[in-house]
Amino acid sequence: MSLRGRTGRWWGWSRGERGSSAVEAAIVTPVIMTLFFGIIEMGFVFKDYLAVAGTVRAGVRMASANPRNISFAQMSADQVAKTGGAMNFKNVQELWVYKVTATPASSNLPTLKTDFANGCSPCVKFTWNNTTKKFVKSWDDWAASSQNACSTSPDRVGVYLKLKHDAFTGLVFKTVSIAEANIMSLEPMPVLNGCKP
Repeated sequence: MSLRGRTGRWWGWSRGERGSSAVEAAIVTPVIMTLFFGIIEMGFVFKDYLAVAGTVRAGVRMASANPRNISFAQMSADQVAKTGGAMNFKNVQELWVYKVTATPASSNLPTLKTDFANGCSPCVKFTWNNTTKKFVKSWDDWAASSQNACSTSPDRVGVYLKLKHDAFTGLVFKTVSIAEANIMSLEPMPVLNGCKP
């Protein structure tokens, strides 16, 4: 399309300019769409990461507040289920409530890649039951009666959660694992109440 102005000049695009615009659009559009969907994917991953981190914190607070209670691990797992409404629990791969034995005692968290690679001991492991919508115990070698909850050097409890995140579009990645752990010391109990074995 072209228009002739008052001065006699032709205004508009030539055929070559129209073709180059189409080529540029064909090159740039997939890049922009990939960036757009990548941003969406990372937003969903970040949402699941925040959900995992929040539920782990809630679970470890519950476990640390119930030292030497026979149901301490189950109460922790129930708290994870209660506060993890933003997560798809069918994708939970691991949930552990474990005794922290790593040294030095001042270390904040175990290294996720190495310390959780070969399992945990002593710990209580859970799996998600989709029928009952609850975590059920699948392994238990940490008796509550063996906990030290005295005010001097109490045991430390940790909660580890690993979740498989399925991609929304599948353009950038198919699945990614999100893992988080948190540690707290057991709340001290009075010595007269039997704070240690």
